[in-house]
Amino acid sequence: MSTAQPSSQHGLTLIELMVVIAIISIIAAIAIPAYNGYIRETRLGVARVNADSIRLFLEDFQLDNGTYKAGGNTSFDTAALNASFSWTPDGDGGAYDYSVVNVTTNSYDILVTHRDGDWVRCENRMNSCCDGKAGEDNSACP
Repeated sequence: MSTAQPSSQHGLTLIELMVVIAIISIIAAIAIPAYNGYIRETRLGVARVNADSIRLFLEDFQLDNGTYKAGGNTSFDTAALNASFSWTPDGDGGAYDYSVVNVTTNSYDILVTHRDGDWVRCENRMNSCCDGKAGEDNSACP
């Protein structure tokens, strides 16, 4: 005579699985924007370091030539900076465009623009720098 043993089932019920998925979703909803913010702030820091590198190239050029106008240019974009000073941006993930504007014999402004429209502007040889958001006027520091 054999008696049937009750089978014990192991595993997750559908409700338990849904609760786990909900918890993971909540954690991801909090963590992903925070992570993206950290990445953005890091790249902005790198953009400022790159702007400082541009400043050093321009200052070195001015010491050698008595002017900031390499080749007589009054502005430089990233390609012109590369051609004039052999400078290329480093570590910003290609997210920023760099330009030097309002170049005179004694002064220049550096403008760094993110592809989403945020920007960094350093005026008068980086004596004054500010950050702005997309849609704000980047012609001068507030």
